[in-house]
Amino acid sequence: MNKSVLSNKWLKLAVSLLTFAYLALIAALSWWTFLYEIRFKSDRAFDIVYIAASAIFLILMLYTRKQLPTRFISMALLFPVFLLIIFNTARPVIYVPPLVVGIVLFFACSASESTKVIMGTIYILLYVVGLVMFFIASTLFGGSSVETVINSSAPQEITSQYDMAQIDNLNAMSVSPSGKYRYYIVDVQDNSRGKVMIVVEPNDRDIEYRYFTLVEVGYTSRVAIYSTRGVTPDIRWVDDQTISYTFGDGEWKTSTITEMKDKNYLRFLNIG
Repeated sequence: MNKSVLSNKWLKLAVSLLTFAYLALIAALSWWTFLYEIRFKSDRAFDIVYIAASAIFLILMLYTRKQLPTRFISMALLFPVFLLIIFNTARPVIYVPPLVVGIVLFFACSASESTKVIMGTIYILLYVVGLVMFFIASTLFGGSSVETVINSSAPQEITSQYDMAQIDNLNAMSVSPSGKYRYYIVDVQDNSRGKVMIVVEPNDRDIEYRYFTLVEVGYTSRVAIYSTRGVTPDIRWVDDQTISYTFGDGEWKTSTITEMKDKNYLRFLNIG
């Protein structure tokens, strides 16, 4: 492409305005991961596309670093990235690419030095104090137990303790007759013998998109808790509101689902 075309101020402005899409994407991801669990059709495909998109937008924003829209994005991007870190501490691929983009742009853009000093101070305080408070709150209120949904994606250390053929069977029949609820089985590691839980949540509140699903989380009802890990239950839906279960001792029990708890908005702290 001709050098004069690349230096055209109107082209740079148009590209700069286009890069608002990246800020919108990161803001959307932070909001979605606060309210939902994002499940991609292909995690590997998402990782590749997400990293590539971050690299492309970084190049475009470096190209337009003197434009006002890019300067604004450079100063604003690190805030939704901070939220991504808080809500996705166990998924670095979600927050590392935009964090790199945000840091590079912050220093590379042509914003005034006074603006960078002020915003830099704010972000240092936000990240240092915010992350310290997050880890303190997680430690004090989140408890020491580790809960893992038992399915084929769970770590081998967990799946080796259960009859996974039976678990896969149960997971395939987890949705209630009308599709209103679904159950899942949870392995709980704690300071004692651990637990196995049967948890029910709504099944009709997910939002489906072409390449990913926003799975509603936070509305749950723990219908059964067995006080030892490694015991594979058997579960049946009696009707749309009633679930029947046994933990291998031959005794079948039933639980009626009346209503879900209020949504737990602090699940990212492992509270509730």
